Amino acid sequence: MGTEEQSSGVPDGGGRDAAPSRFANSERPPIFPVCLVIDVSASMEGAPITSVNESLPGIRSAILDDPSVEEVARVALVTFSESAKIALPLSDLRRQTMPRFEVESSTNFAEGLRAAREAIETGIGGLGRGTRFYRPVVFFFSDGEHNAPEDWKPAWRRLVAREDKFGAEVVSFGMGRANKDAIRAVSTRYAYYASAPDPGTAVRAILQSIIGTIGTTSRSFASASGGTLLVPPTEGLVQLPEHVIE
Repeated sequence: MGTEEQSSGVPDGGGRDAAPSRFANSERPPIFPVCLVIDVSASMEGAPITSVNESLPGIRSAILDDPSVEEVARVALVTFSESAKIALPLSDLRRQTMPRFEVESSTNFAEGLRAAREAIETGIGGLGRGTRFYRPVVFFFSDGEHNAPEDWKPAWRRLVAREDKFGAEVVSFGMGRANKDAIRAVSTRYAYYASAPDPGTAVRAILQSIIGTIGTTSRSFASASGGTLLVPPTEGLVQLPEHVIE
């Protein structure tokens, strides 16, 4: 992944060649912006939302327990149902606690994707002029499918736009009754389905994969190539066919 300046570049998880870093190690390292986009529609009621609330603090702990990850990772949380909200702006988790979520109404992917773009753009803008950052990575998680009348694809295209320095990679996860084709289409490359019939187990597998990906990708930035998006295998997740972007 390359770096951008408030300036930009990030691990490119879309199969493109990674650009080597042009900055000295003695300089402040670029920031790795991460955004979790979590479905809180009515179908998440009960064990799924309980597992989300119980597991989210583990993401914070895993980041803070690894100095190489803590130094670069900044995390935002977006929830979506019929509408979306930025539950946690892009943050240094040393200064934040994880919010708790409640279920809401129906499922609108477009709302979640638009809010993710807003969280990334405003969050990076708040880092200060001259701050370098890697390409953002969005983790999108749903247990259902888009059921709003509007098409979600325009919001997705804006979120992942390559010509835009804020354009993100998207790793998507489905569980329960999620439409696997839609989950795959939301991704820029990596998409997974949590196969466990127990919703709590499925949620925990997804969040464990997110923790692992934030860690391995953050640590990869120290490599000579400048890093790459790395999604380690996680028990209970089935990788869906790769989404090839034309």
